[in-house]
Amino acid sequence: MSNHAKASRPYLIAAILLVAALAGYLLYPLFKSDQLPIMMASPDFTMPDHEGRSVSQSDYDGQVRLMSFIFTRCPDICPATTLHMVDLQEELKARGWFGDQVAFVSATFDPDNDTPEVLADYAERLGIDTAGWTLLRGEEAQTIALAAEYGNSVQRLDDGLYAHNVTSLLLIDRDHQVRKIYRMGDDIDQEEILSDIASLVEAR
Repeated sequence: MSNHAKASRPYLIAAILLVAALAGYLLYPLFKSDQLPIMMASPDFTMPDHEGRSVSQSDYDGQVRLMSFIFTRCPDICPATTLHMVDLQEELKARGWFGDQVAFVSATFDPDNDTPEVLADYAERLGIDTAGWTLLRGEEAQTIALAAEYGNSVQRLDDGLYAHNVTSLLLIDRDHQVRKIYRMGDDIDQEEILSDIASLVEAR
């Protein structure tokens, strides 16, 4: 090997390492392990909202969606979850995402008691902004069946109230794929959910 080749070899190695590092930096977002996994496809649905307008999953094409199953007579988990979602709603408004990049959906499985008037009052009392948050009010059996497709069990009790999974707060991406399921109630980690939403919004 010539002296010139020997002298230039360290520079060649450095250049190769620099190119490899740059390639790794550029490709890292495609392979990083903290990306949210795809858990399941979000099932299709069509049901009325609390104002009687027909709503389908396709209405959320291109939006990230946070979806809950509730009933307004729920004494604890549902209102606690909704209040946490209201806090998230305000954070997303501050970022300019709410109602545009991100939509919220809450479906009641108690339509007999959750009348349009009751749901409107619920929204007003808890601070729900229906400009970006849909309150679905389908038939009881239809909503329970939809919840079951997400893996949630709902049972009507003898007193007319409902028992249901506490893990029924769903984060759904722009392509209608469930990316994360959270526990409902007082223990919701708002920062975690906000970070997860941001990761999906900023993914494209």
